[in-house]
Amino acid sequence: MKILSLRLLRTLMAVVVLSVFCAGLSFADYAYYFPCFSNSDSKGELIGLALTNSAGLNAEVSVVVYDQNGVVKAVENWDLPPFGQKADLVGLDLTEVAGSFRVISNRPLTGLSFLFANKMSVMYDMRMTQRLSNKLDIPQIAQDAAWGMEIMVSNPTPQAVEVQLTYRDKFGQVNAHVHTVPLVANGSAVISLSEVLTGWGMTQLQGGCLHLVTSGVGVLAFSTFDNLKCDGSFYAGLLAVDPTLQDSNFIHVRSQYAVVSCSAPDYGSGVHALLEVEKPRSVQDNLLPTISDIKMAAQGNYFYRIARYNGDSVAKFAASAPATPIWQFSTMDASDAMATSNPQGLIFAPATLTSEAKAYIPRLESSKMWVVDPATTTEANFKIGEVELGDYADADGLPEMTNGVVVDGKLFLLLQRLDKEDGWAPQTPYLVVIDTDSNAEIDTQNGAENLKGIPLPIKNLWDIVYKDGKIYVNGVGSYASSWSGTPADYSGGIVSIDPDTYAVEMVVDDGDENEHPFGNISGLAVVSATRGYFISYAGWDDNAIYGFNPSTGVVDESALIAFPVNTNPAPNTGTNISALGVDGQGNLWVASNTFSGGGLLTIINSADDSVDQEQRLNLNPQGIAFGTWE
Repeated sequence: MKILSLRLLRTLMAVVVLSVFCAGLSFADYAYYFPCFSNSDSKGELIGLALTNSAGLNAEVSVVVYDQNGVVKAVENWDLPPFGQKADLVGLDLTEVAGSFRVISNRPLTGLSFLFANKMSVMYDMRMTQRLSNKLDIPQIAQDAAWGMEIMVSNPTPQAVEVQLTYRDKFGQVNAHVHTVPLVANGSAVISLSEVLTGWGMTQLQGGCLHLVTSGVGVLAFSTFDNLKCDGSFYAGLLAVDPTLQDSNFIHVRSQYAVVSCSAPDYGSGVHALLEVEKPRSVQDNLLPTISDIKMAAQGNYFYRIARYNGDSVAKFAASAPATPIWQFSTMDASDAMATSNPQGLIFAPATLTSEAKAYIPRLESSKMWVVDPATTTEANFKIGEVELGDYADADGLPEMTNGVVVDGKLFLLLQRLDKEDGWAPQTPYLVVIDTDSNAEIDTQNGAENLKGIPLPIKNLWDIVYKDGKIYVNGVGSYASSWSGTPADYSGGIVSIDPDTYAVEMVVDDGDENEHPFGNISGLAVVSATRGYFISYAGWDDNAIYGFNPSTGVVDESALIAFPVNTNPAPNTGTNISALGVDGQGNLWVASNTFSGGGLLTIINSADDSVDQEQRLNLNPQGIAFGTWE
């Protein structure tokens, strides 16, 4: 009982904090609102709730019921296991209570509510929302001898508000009919459309819509629509929609762009190119020549060009003006002793409850990764912190940090650990995990020698991808070297990592010195939990692409028709594939070049591996990043 009381006290305190900050959060990370609660014996109404935990960790959930006067009437606590689900009736101990309710949770949830009426003979579904709006539309109304509507409006904010309901007919005309509903803080109301019509001097209505307008942060609303009063059986629930938010719910024709880093065949220079992802895929090529060793990163309608070895800078661009830098900042500190920091990319971390949005720059020639603010406009405010990773250094004093992904507030960063004192010999690599709130390393309890990271069973790490709940990493091993006579080392492959448990599984093994059907695995792309691709490297001009199932590790029997194994023994007759990428539609983008045809981007439909388009570029494409138009 004491534990229950403490939990109830904490929940009630959370509700108070939630009210103070309105749509803000309390002890929980997530808040969801439902505009209607009803537990009525006289009307035969009950509320059911179904929730699914979207996270791989336990979810602590509280369901808080308010009456129409904003008074807390009940708090129920649900515990959901990782990815677990629960459905139950809410507020069964209450009698004749009408109001609203909300769900607060420390994990993201999906779900909906059910309003049972007429003693369980009728059921409406009622979606939850995380956003309040001060302008809402109920897109269909009717009130006559057959059809009836009730409108539920909820104000989950700490201020009293007035909501104005305005009728507009099906021709879009406003007939000066306005109905005002006062709502107290955390209060709600159920409005019969028949009562509204009476106030307007009308008896019935067919077609048109209602506009709800209020001041302040906003409200939410829901309506029921039925023909039950004439013994019919039709019923529906309509969630009021904010018309100003509809653009965010759809993929526009110009939804995405691809920005590509390119280099000259002799690596004497480089440029970048920008392409539309949607057809006809217009191209802007040969943008802002620079050094050849560049990499692209993108976030929203801004992209960034990272100049790596001896470039030591990051330049920011707007996709709408892709040849004009907004700024260019150094990745070297005055105190840095190395000749080059060799920045490897820009890894974005979204804002959280306790941390602003930021980004990380892995620096290959340093043991210190930078934490930066990509939204700043001044170089003095660009670097905002650093993460020391010197514990992972090998004999050359460096951990060789490269690529990373951010998943659920954690940065997963690859440390190649290539010992350049020993001919760049690959040592046991690590995947380190950084808390993006504190920038502190998380102890995964998987490491050795007092290291907190995750040792990986593949060497010379290259690409890292997060998709459908798993992180995938490929390792090259070591390429064969003709000038030194060193044979290839098949110590690479593809592994998966669970971002919650940190468990590592081998997905594709590249083989050994006697049997290595795919050569070195030099690139990786994952479309879904069941479809991925990797680059098979058998030589400088002998690259192919294989499809595989990331869940089972089963590799297709043959390489893609568009990028087959080279069977011509003559030199310089095959293809070099430098990078893979996946756009928002699930298409595979392949960056390649041939000795006869120059640079080429090939877009492949992952549904059947057919070629959707080939796009020539002036220089050879080396890397691909995707951004979104705003």
